[in-house]
Amino acid sequence: MAEIRREPQHHSGIHLSDILFALFKRKWTIILCAAVGIIAAAAFYFFYPPVYESQAKLLVRYVLERSAVDSIESTNAAPAAASSNDYTGRVIGAEIEILTSWDLAVQVAQAIGPKRLLPRSGRAATETEAASAISLGLNVISNKGSNIILVSYKNHDPQITALVLQELLSRYFVKHLEVHRSAGAFDFVSQQTDQVRTRLNQTEDALKSLRDKTGIVSLKDGSTALTAEAAKTQEDLNAAEAELAEGKALVKQTAENKSKKWKSQLSEKSPESEKARVAGIEAKVDILKSRLRDVQQKMKQLSELGPQMEDLERKQELDETNYKYFAESLEKARIDEALDPSKMPNISAVQRPSPPVLETKTRYKVTLALAGGGLALGIALALLRGLVLNRTVGRPPELETQLHIPLMLSIPYSGTRNGHLDLPPNGSPANPDAHRRLRGLDHRLVLPPNDSPANPRALAKRPRNEKLAPWDAGHFIRPYCDAIRDRLSLYFELNHLTHKPKLVGVAGFSEAAGISTLAAGLAASLSETNDGKVLLVDVNLGPENVHPFFKGKPAYSLNAALEQHSAIDSAADNLYLATVGSPNTGPAQLGLKKFFDMMPNLKASDFDYIIFDMPPLSQTSPTWGMAAFMDKLLLVVEAEKDNRELIRRGYGKLVAGRDNVAVMVNKARSYVPKWLELEN
Repeated sequence: MAEIRREPQHHSGIHLSDILFALFKRKWTIILCAAVGIIAAAAFYFFYPPVYESQAKLLVRYVLERSAVDSIESTNAAPAAASSNDYTGRVIGAEIEILTSWDLAVQVAQAIGPKRLLPRSGRAATETEAASAISLGLNVISNKGSNIILVSYKNHDPQITALVLQELLSRYFVKHLEVHRSAGAFDFVSQQTDQVRTRLNQTEDALKSLRDKTGIVSLKDGSTALTAEAAKTQEDLNAAEAELAEGKALVKQTAENKSKKWKSQLSEKSPESEKARVAGIEAKVDILKSRLRDVQQKMKQLSELGPQMEDLERKQELDETNYKYFAESLEKARIDEALDPSKMPNISAVQRPSPPVLETKTRYKVTLALAGGGLALGIALALLRGLVLNRTVGRPPELETQLHIPLMLSIPYSGTRNGHLDLPPNGSPANPDAHRRLRGLDHRLVLPPNDSPANPRALAKRPRNEKLAPWDAGHFIRPYCDAIRDRLSLYFELNHLTHKPKLVGVAGFSEAAGISTLAAGLAASLSETNDGKVLLVDVNLGPENVHPFFKGKPAYSLNAALEQHSAIDSAADNLYLATVGSPNTGPAQLGLKKFFDMMPNLKASDFDYIIFDMPPLSQTSPTWGMAAFMDKLLLVVEAEKDNRELIRRGYGKLVAGRDNVAVMVNKARSYVPKWLELEN
């Protein structure tokens, strides 16, 4: 039956607990950076020279574009257009650009003088430097949608502050007129007005000549009148000709009646009177015909001269319009030429430069920024090192959240350094090489010999508070070893591992992971169950480098411990100690073949549990091969020391060989206060 594994319930990524761990672990870095920031803020606050500020406000109602070629209506429409937010924004933006222009700063610098603006300069200041100082101290802002411009200037000298702002506003009005009106506008408009007037006079003279020639004042009215007159004359002529025909017929009839001597009512009129009447009608017809010919002649002449007269009339109308425009522009240019810049109707000074007051906002802002910046820098460094640059496993839950490796147990850091004793090595003083080698292996369970007066040097080097061996009941590791023992028993029960002996290996990724302490404590815990004998095997050192006693307890070679019916002394109840190697082997020289050859002796031994204190995992470590023969392998991770990628790759390789690996974290520190801890 396979081991029951609890799938991690955590999700990958950065959690609040990770952030708190990184911050509290490097709290002194944060405190140091915050202290530096506070010191810098205090130095700035007390040693920064005072700054004075003067403010002024301008109201921009509208802007008159005083150009000679603009239409008259554009100036009248400007105030109405000022109600548009878009128009207001453009106008205010243009005025702000004028106020902050380099030309205006240079003019102010020239008016006041570089020496007064930069009195502390060690050499003669130039106008360019003075203008730069003005630009740096000047601030021009306006709220969106508002036509009020706030102008402020800051300087260390209160007198210069108000003087610069006053000179700036005075020259701003002049600069405004220079920007918004054409240079030489009056001369240009006057010249254009004279030219248009001359053209208009010439057009009027030519039109008068044509009117005299045609006898009409207006082409349209004259053409209408001639047409009406021709129609009336033609109508009268037709009536006269009809009357003439009637008169002639009557005269003829009268003559015939008279010759026949008829008497009638018509004969009462004398023939002479009828003839006279006919003659009168004939004269009237001749007059009407002559008049009709004159009208037709005039109409013909008008049709020939009409296009020319029409062009002249259009030209006259255009010249009159242009003359009126330039006449009004000339009047505007004359007024604009004499306009006082300080009395412009469209821009007013709502607030003249105020008296200089001590400006403290900048000081407070910089002070708070320095103090807060130090704290922020410390926090940023702590988070950068803890969450980005640090690639080790700092907290036990990181195995599950980031590496997705089930965690069996985590052992907190102890004041006894988790069993890593910095004590002189066992063995004879005649072996200085072994002495030097073992001084670097402080993670191993290498303890001094029995307290003997013959070894005063060892007694002198011994710490004041004697450290207990891991198999002693008072050792801090024992509660955790008991928990591991219970879980191992459950694992063996669930997987029906009833054979004897059961092989349990303890390995890690570094020499200081506390492997030996954990292995010895686990062996002692298993030996107390009265289930049989337990053998603790140190696979790291040969017998020539190890004293035959561990803390006064006897230790034997593995071969001697595995011999049938061998009489070996126990280190504690049911607990026996052994080492691997021969007098010719060096540290960690147990090969896989040799271990395989020992397997029959291991299985035939009368031990119930054999605990192997195995070398750290490395490229040449025999632990890789020995792990496959273990019934259970306990992999110890040293918190804040072992690399995550090394753990992931090592765990994956071990699980690929045999899925019997349980991971524990040793020396787990908790920097976060108890009331802030989010995980147990």
